[in-house]
Amino acid sequence: MDKRMKILYITPTFQHPALRGSYRHYYILRELAKRHAITLLTLERAPIKEVALSEMQAITEQVIIFKTNGSTASAGQAIAKRLPLVGRPLAQQIGLRRSVEQMRQTLRRLARDAQFDVLLFHGKDCYRAVEDWHDLPMVVDFCDATSFRIRTKMQHVNPVMAAALGLRYLQVRRVERKMVQATRQVAFISQRDRDVILGPNSDAAVIPNGLDIDYWTRRSRAPQPNTVIFTGVMDYSPNEDAALRLVDNILPHLRLLVPDVRLILAGRSPTPALVQRAQAHPDVTVTGFVEDLRDYLEQAAVFVAPLRFGAGMQNKLQEALAMEIPIVTTSIAAQGLRVGDGVEAPVCVADEDEGFARRVADLLQRPEEQARLAAQGRAFAAQHFSWTRSAAQFEQMCLAAVGA
Repeated sequence: MDKRMKILYITPTFQHPALRGSYRHYYILRELAKRHAITLLTLERAPIKEVALSEMQAITEQVIIFKTNGSTASAGQAIAKRLPLVGRPLAQQIGLRRSVEQMRQTLRRLARDAQFDVLLFHGKDCYRAVEDWHDLPMVVDFCDATSFRIRTKMQHVNPVMAAALGLRYLQVRRVERKMVQATRQVAFISQRDRDVILGPNSDAAVIPNGLDIDYWTRRSRAPQPNTVIFTGVMDYSPNEDAALRLVDNILPHLRLLVPDVRLILAGRSPTPALVQRAQAHPDVTVTGFVEDLRDYLEQAAVFVAPLRFGAGMQNKLQEALAMEIPIVTTSIAAQGLRVGDGVEAPVCVADEDEGFARRVADLLQRPEEQARLAAQGRAFAAQHFSWTRSAAQFEQMCLAAVGA
């Protein structure tokens, strides 16, 4: 570990805790930058706060950001945006392709001009930037099985949407196959995601997300009775589906068992459909963006996450475990928390609407069970989720790739 490497890091989106959402790239980069020189190439998909950019620039050699929309949008994007129904998604795809092409050209220029040791790559959306390019040894952070998320979503949408998702599934699987064939140094976020892509006998690395356990710590506030919470970026399809499922399908069952139950949906970018549905229910609060999510998490007696499709590891569940909030979730979400040789997280699992409501009601009415799960959850998070350990695994993979 004495070798100081020059690492070229490519990610599909700029991440920082100040921006909410996912933050795997940020913490891995922050840890690696303590010992190595990092140049970051990334995409801007949403406005970046100056404080976030300044911090990233302070810990890296260079940050190069490619905008997927905004003032540099192409004429094709401008035309596409005006098309009915398909305009916005089409414009986003045009912007993404243009930005990835710029990233591809910049990557080749940087590799010619600088003496990098290794490329650390994350992001199926921007794989075209590195496809069929072999000038640097590469480590792939495959992260989650996107194709698995698409395939499970197909089971919960109408036939027209399922057909469209089927085409997307085939495109993603093609990229996923190329990514795992590009290098021997491939890591996955969970055992489930690795098994879906490579099969149960693979020995590829599993590197879970870490957690800032000191930050995600319950302070003095006691939870409010019969209050449940779901968090996340609410315009992300699995989260929106889960939030609408709570309001439309689960909450009616739960009210029969706990009449004074209160539901908090906390997270940025709630969709118009979610806001409209929630407005019809006085016991449902939609917060939108919040500065400190802990203020809302501490109000909750139970964390609910009725996700019907998805992949990877859910940050929201890690945070709830650390905050000592008992969790009721689905089997598909709980699988992403499995660590080691099938070690299960201390969460309650229910997949059907009525059964989910019964499990939540049971917890709300049993304070001693809440306390037991809360303590077990905190201990599990502290033992298994460490950004320092996760970054050290990537560091070893980079060293192995360069033969150090």
